[in-house]
Amino acid sequence: MTSVIDYLESKNIKYTLIGQEALITCPACGKEKLSINTNSLVYQCFVCSAENPGSDYASGSLSKLKKLWGDSIDIASVSLPSYIKDKNREEVDFTTIVDRYHFQLLKNKKGIKYLFNRGFDEEDIIKHKLGFVEMKGDLWISMPSFEDGIPKLIKYRKITDDNPETKKMEREFNSKSILFNGDILNDFSDIIITEGELDCISLLKQGVENVVSATGGAGTLLPEWYDKLSLMSKITFVFDPDAAGQNSVLNTWVERLGINKCWNILLPDNHDLNSYFLEYTIDDFNEIEPYQFKVNGVVSLHDAFLEMYSLSQSKDKLIYPLPWSEVNELLGGGLELTQLLTIGAPSGIGKTTMALQIAHYFIKTHNIPCLMFCLEMTSVKLAVKFAQLEYDLTYSEVQYDQALIYTNEIGKMPMYFAYTPDIKLDVLYNTIEEARNRYGVKFVIFDNLQLLVTSDKESEYARAMKYFKRIPMSLNLMMCLISQPRKLNADEFNYDSLKGSAAIGQASDHILLVNAKRLKGDNTNSSFDPIRSIINDKARFSAGGRRRLKMVGEKSRFDSL
Repeated sequence: MTSVIDYLESKNIKYTLIGQEALITCPACGKEKLSINTNSLVYQCFVCSAENPGSDYASGSLSKLKKLWGDSIDIASVSLPSYIKDKNREEVDFTTIVDRYHFQLLKNKKGIKYLFNRGFDEEDIIKHKLGFVEMKGDLWISMPSFEDGIPKLIKYRKITDDNPETKKMEREFNSKSILFNGDILNDFSDIIITEGELDCISLLKQGVENVVSATGGAGTLLPEWYDKLSLMSKITFVFDPDAAGQNSVLNTWVERLGINKCWNILLPDNHDLNSYFLEYTIDDFNEIEPYQFKVNGVVSLHDAFLEMYSLSQSKDKLIYPLPWSEVNELLGGGLELTQLLTIGAPSGIGKTTMALQIAHYFIKTHNIPCLMFCLEMTSVKLAVKFAQLEYDLTYSEVQYDQALIYTNEIGKMPMYFAYTPDIKLDVLYNTIEEARNRYGVKFVIFDNLQLLVTSDKESEYARAMKYFKRIPMSLNLMMCLISQPRKLNADEFNYDSLKGSAAIGQASDHILLVNAKRLKGDNTNSSFDPIRSIINDKARFSAGGRRRLKMVGEKSRFDSL
């Protein structure tokens, strides 16, 4: 409830609280009929939804209201533009393939036996158009997912293991990433999500209709799924009870969809939903009490140790190394979630280059979506730097007329850019929260602090740094803040030279300073020596120290020596 009420009060918007509904005056129709559910964060104007359903205020989520009221900004990505996507990546109708594989299954004893042993019968096979295919030296069950009644995704589950080089699950080329049984989202606001397609079919077989399944693995929540699921009033998860399944629920789905609307059903150990119904009945299932996840903020020592163990069993990394082993030594191995890294250096030394190279490395190596706020460079200039990193190009070798080729080749990389002049701290927080929720962003760069805080007052820096510390802590992500010194009187500076140094030092977990010696003489090709001294001048969780990197300026990157 507090997120809705706090937001309305911060905007000085009058509201009437009726149970879990906050009723306000609708900006579109002017009537006190816009209701925001404080639990699900979903709103509806009862007048607009009836008289003008196309209105922005007819229905939506709280994040949509924040955008409408200017408290969150749109995010640009390097993903494929819509006009290219429509031309080169048309959605495929797999009806012919689905029918062929379905017919093959109906006459194949091995495929039928496998599914019968999993508790399914011929009615289930026909209803869900399950199929059978031989490929890559193995036998597979095909499981189509439908959108508006058309099969647009086919997943394959291996039922033999004659070729161990193939994965357990495969998908048909050019499949669209949709939820299994996702068409029901138009008919329900209270849904159940399972970990796999066969789990979903198992629950549908028991007469439960409001159930969908993820199709990209337990830890995958795609932006297009988020857009639909964020409008649900209640979501109940039935994932595998092991650490991987439960950590995925909490750290991916619940974190992004909102803890208040999410519930969990924990199955007995060593059971997924499909195997559960081979031993138990729907009555047994209905007796399992769903529970809500614990609210963040108060944790006992007992639960803290349990969380430590859970993290150790998770597939997610505890520490994310940076591109340079030397720098990782300064950071105690790399960055961790909830940490704030500040990079400080004078103009032209490579602060933005270093931060963007970290983002590129995180995407390529750790598969972490990244967001960058840059108040000095356009998204096009940043995209050029990204192309340099990806293709090892000098600035002059990046050809603007090759941009469509770059887009097609690296367009899937989850790199996002945000920019607005005169950004406010509340807007910054709301935008990052939306980027985390919708795109799964786990690493954020803000470039730079001195363009946000133009005052010389230490109190202004203290206020800003409280926000920058709050963002990674509250949203469970990593953040990189770029800062610059007041003035440079010597070849080397420390973090006391940074504007707002007291506040920066208190809030930051690490402060990396990039020092470079200025070159003298008439026959130099650069103002600074390419060898940069990297100093961890404030290390909360490591010993700190000093290392060296080489700045390859023409290629916008740092190399290890």
